[in-house]
Amino acid sequence: MKKSIFQKFRVSDIVFLAVISAVAACTASVMAVVSQIYIFGLAQLVTAFQFSLFPAIAFMKVRKVGSVFFFTVFTGIIELFMAPVMFFLSVLTGIIIELLTILIFKGYKSDRAVFFASWLIIPLTLPFNLIYYKLFSAEMFNMFFGSGFEFLSVVFIAGTLLVSALGSFLGVKISKELKKAGVIK
Repeated sequence: MKKSIFQKFRVSDIVFLAVISAVAACTASVMAVVSQIYIFGLAQLVTAFQFSLFPAIAFMKVRKVGSVFFFTVFTGIIELFMAPVMFFLSVLTGIIIELLTILIFKGYKSDRAVFFASWLIIPLTLPFNLIYYKLFSAEMFNMFFGSGFEFLSVVFIAGTLLVSALGSFLGVKISKELKKAGVIK
């Protein structure tokens, strides 16, 4: 009989995901420093590393469908107090990553699936932010794309993809070492 890709979460799984998401959100406080620089992609670039490294560690330990969703909800709750749209974009991103991981990898059993899921958390917010600004905040959209820094946006978007990949790669490597050392099971 084939084993289902859906597994029950233990309380310890959810607590671990909550703690890791809080750590990622706290280390992303550097975004406040750049939030008043209106170049699209800069905020994502400065948070890409921690929002790929810490989730990779979390998903290596909790390899269950729904882990990304819980992680994005927990970080979204913190973001809700900063800007409600960040909460909704995080949760939407989490749902899409869950669906993609199920469709492509059939869950989180492989390290490639963990890398993929943790790598996409911040880069996937970019198109949703762009759509939000275009539809609901023309003033912000014009600040981002009317200031002559469009080329920098392209550089920051590419940087976000690369930095997220690096964070995910290191998160998977660190998790393997922590498992070898017996720190996490």
